[in-house]
Amino acid sequence: MKLPRVGLNFYKVLIGVAFSLLWAKVLYVIWQQPSYITFVWFYLGLGSILVKWVFFEIIDRVHKRARLKAVEKQLAQSETRVQQVRKDVDQEGSRKATLNNIANAVSDKRLKDIEEDVLSLAKVIEKALERSLQSLGCGDLAIARQIIQDDTEVDDTEFVIREECMRAMSAAPLGTADLRMVVAMLGIITELERMGDYAEGIANITLMIGEGPPLDLPASIPRMAEQALRMLRGSMQSFQESDVDRAKSICRLDDEVDALYDQTFHTFVLQMIQQPKLIAPLTRLVWVAHNLERFADRVTNICEWIVFGVSGERGDIGASKY
Repeated sequence: MKLPRVGLNFYKVLIGVAFSLLWAKVLYVIWQQPSYITFVWFYLGLGSILVKWVFFEIIDRVHKRARLKAVEKQLAQSETRVQQVRKDVDQEGSRKATLNNIANAVSDKRLKDIEEDVLSLAKVIEKALERSLQSLGCGDLAIARQIIQDDTEVDDTEFVIREECMRAMSAAPLGTADLRMVVAMLGIITELERMGDYAEGIANITLMIGEGPPLDLPASIPRMAEQALRMLRGSMQSFQESDVDRAKSICRLDDEVDALYDQTFHTFVLQMIQQPKLIAPLTRLVWVAHNLERFADRVTNICEWIVFGVSGERGDIGASKY
């Protein structure tokens, strides 16, 4: 059985009893047979009341001072522990902030690198379309073959950028704006890859025509190519500058490409009617015009992805009528 813990009052009783016995001994030495009044006055009045009161008051003050020092020590220890906890929390917060800053810096660097890769891919596509029109106009089959061969590298580059986007999404949590831009870049590179296929298609048409005399291209086809390239360059500038208004304005340029396609198609149909022997070569030129029209349509898709990546808005801002 556990004994109850004794307090200060218990020790006071013991001290009081001991003091009473000691004080009685003192009185006995002074007066072996004191009178009743003397006993009451000296023993009870002076000894038990006055002396005990002073003695116990001293004990209480000493005890209070000891308790106060103990409490002050505990408070000091508590304050030390609180300061240590605050220091640990601050250090942890600082460490997390530093790690977050590093992670954000790495994420920003990774996204910037992907953006540069997308711009580089667009440059390759731009060059491919220029060279495909060059090979078609002068009948240069070597250039056409090189364009077809290079399209494999375009496909590989598109796949590499796609992998980079996936790594960027999985490496660290991205904010809404960054995540939206990664999704947009995935859409942009898909459009660029298909535009490379259209350039390759024009090169294939050049090979179909063969080494015969080059066909006389109507002025509308180079104009279509020039407008499509202008749209591509403008879309990449708006992508680089996050310019939503510019992206939307570029989509409206597609109307001119569509009008040129209509003009080219009608011209070729009339020529086929008038000169049936030209049906085969003119049909191939219709394919060229169609590839250029679809090339420009893909640019409008890119602009829609740019708008989505910057603002979150998604819609057909440059839908083709074809």
